[in-house]
Amino acid sequence: MRTQRKMLMGTLFVLGTSTLSLAQESSKPAVIIQPAANVAPVVTIQPAGTAQPTVLGTLVQALFGNQEDKALKEIAKVGSHEQVKAISIQGQKSGATLQTLTVDPQGRVLALVALPRQGRINGSIQSEIHVLDGDGVKVAVWEIPFHAHSLNCGPDGTVYVAGDAKVAKLDSKGKQLGDVLELPHVADLLKDKKGLRERAEKQVKSQKDSFANSTKQFKDRLAKLEAKKEGDLTKSEKAQVNQYKEILESFKETEKFYQTLTPESVMEDLTSRLRIINGVAISDKDVFLACGEAEGYGYSIWRMDADLKNPKRILSNIGGCCGQMDIQCCGSDILVAENTKHQFAKYDRYGKEIGRFGKNGKETDPGCFGGCCNPMNVRFTGTEVYTAESEGIIKRFTPTGEFLGMLGAVKISGGCKNVAVAANKEGTRVYFCDQPGSKVLILAPKAEKKTAN
Repeated sequence: MRTQRKMLMGTLFVLGTSTLSLAQESSKPAVIIQPAANVAPVVTIQPAGTAQPTVLGTLVQALFGNQEDKALKEIAKVGSHEQVKAISIQGQKSGATLQTLTVDPQGRVLALVALPRQGRINGSIQSEIHVLDGDGVKVAVWEIPFHAHSLNCGPDGTVYVAGDAKVAKLDSKGKQLGDVLELPHVADLLKDKKGLRERAEKQVKSQKDSFANSTKQFKDRLAKLEAKKEGDLTKSEKAQVNQYKEILESFKETEKFYQTLTPESVMEDLTSRLRIINGVAISDKDVFLACGEAEGYGYSIWRMDADLKNPKRILSNIGGCCGQMDIQCCGSDILVAENTKHQFAKYDRYGKEIGRFGKNGKETDPGCFGGCCNPMNVRFTGTEVYTAESEGIIKRFTPTGEFLGMLGAVKISGGCKNVAVAANKEGTRVYFCDQPGSKVLILAPKAEKKTAN
């Protein structure tokens, strides 16, 4: 696996097929090794005394905030649209915030308001869809009887809401059509307790072996440097000695995490991940779902008919970083935001690749995607493809992948996340999901604002 190597103020290291990070969030931060699977390595940190590692998605932003601000200003300057309004979204249930959004054929914004999809949640959870008119005025709230993670509209206006291994259909007025369906293919995976345990045991062994191997590498490197005479060490080598000692000291805390890592705890995480429905997309005759796989860290794309029957997996081992995998329909085909490859790809309904577009590079360069993993989201408007990046950048492409230009940029906080983007048919209103701020950001063509002025 080809891994991008970067030194972030001496804090990020890449070791073979594993990534680790060291950040001074506590007096003795712990380092977590994330074994590389079929996705880009995830930067994680476990402060001393915590029980479980957490994704440190804001590390790069904290270190390179000035560069990002400069890029955003440059893109905003040349973009065709600019932000004209920000709509705060407040859930009726405690802790419920904006998770994603879409636009229906009437031009209304459907904003999914729920608890975050990651993490373990006990008890019965409900969600909401806030219906906004084109100017962001709330006109209705629809209640969803389960923990929803994603939503989208079909060409006929039918709304599909998915999450917690379930999917429901609503008409354009929010009335539920039929029963909430337990997704059969996910249910079958969850029933396979023996297979899940075998995969969990394999994962525990892999992670512990990876940690042990990385510990040995650092000890060997430190021993090699310490074997030299003090006067023979260069300034850089002296700095490395101190770094290696700090890392090995922090490993003592990390080791406690791996000592408590059991097949049972991994099984709980696996089943939780299987229940997350990361994306749903609808064509004239198909419904596509994106969800995690039972083994590894990749994603599968499933195709079902309009009645949510006859599930068939058409793609597997799709890489997605930070728990994010977005899909959208483009006619009868499917667009996939393959963020770990800095591309979006197009597949036919059978999973055959039609093309992939974009490349890793500066976010200000035509057709390039920056950051650790972009684009995070994609959307076909009927004539163009929009891509959205975690940093708040929106770009325009043709359906065949030709770069058309920068649409615009918005200022948002946080690291890697869902940044769903949608637009009305005319393209006069573009809607951006500010998940950390729980806001719907509205962009309009610059010419419109100049005319109004």
